[in-house]
Amino acid sequence: MHAAPTPAPEEPFTSIDSPSLQFLPRQQEAGIWKLEEAPIVVPGDRLDRYLGVDALKYQRYGILDTTVGKYGGGDPSTFATVEIYRFPDFVKAFGGYSMHKNGPYQILPIANESFSKLRSINIWRGPFYVHITGASHGDALFRLASFVAERMPTAPGRPAAFGFLPEQGRVPNSERYSAEPVLGQPYLANAFLATYNIDGDAIEGLVLPAPNKETAARILDAYRALYVRNGKLLDPIPNLGEDNFTGEDRYLGRTIAFRIDRFVVAFNGFRDRQHLIDLSTAANQRILGTIRKQLVNADREPEPMATDERPAWMRR
Repeated sequence: MHAAPTPAPEEPFTSIDSPSLQFLPRQQEAGIWKLEEAPIVVPGDRLDRYLGVDALKYQRYGILDTTVGKYGGGDPSTFATVEIYRFPDFVKAFGGYSMHKNGPYQILPIANESFSKLRSINIWRGPFYVHITGASHGDALFRLASFVAERMPTAPGRPAAFGFLPEQGRVPNSERYSAEPVLGQPYLANAFLATYNIDGDAIEGLVLPAPNKETAARILDAYRALYVRNGKLLDPIPNLGEDNFTGEDRYLGRTIAFRIDRFVVAFNGFRDRQHLIDLSTAANQRILGTIRKQLVNADREPEPMATDERPAWMRR
């Protein structure tokens, strides 16, 4: 018999490097806050060692690593933990941040976007999501959050897909990006969502950019089949997208969904169908306007030289 090999000692999290370490304040740079112990960096593929089963939520957004610093503020009632979640790009970081938009929260003036809950502050900043928990006197916790965020690069803005959803009636800062199934349907994962309030009527809107038109058509068909099985279909809306349907279900509510090019758009509510029609029509016009603008810009591109056989996107 051979003895089982001794497992190699695991590298301590305090010895792992990350670009996020530069954003943590040291030597009481951020007012009263003092780093109490060496920060740790947890790689994305080992995040379960730190978060347990919750690690999977972040791994769906391709998390690279999480940097953690623990701070004291001079007395036992003042403390804070700063967690910096680093993602491959600002869209995935927005997704990691926005999945915490549940329950009551208060919007904060920290860019790119931020909000506070009881004893916590949440920040989306470029390719980072910052989660700060703790307690302090006055606005010390907010000052710590601002100090961390100001050191970080910003994103150019929210993901461009939100530009396809109408502005009118949209609840401020309700935008989310979900890598998880929406409405429990796996084919609706990786959707961009926003909440609307039209005369007290709460409506959820989503836009899902598919890889191509064929995939978008299959997604719309799968969503339509959900209402065929569980509810009923109503007459489609004339001139809405390249394909659309209206469905009703006791539990899922009313929906109007359509496909245009490679995008699937849907609005879901429980009250006035006309509100869904108005939002869908506005979204359809916004997408068409964007496509027309792209076609016009393409027509204006100068003709390539005969010897240059590269595609247009390589010549820019």
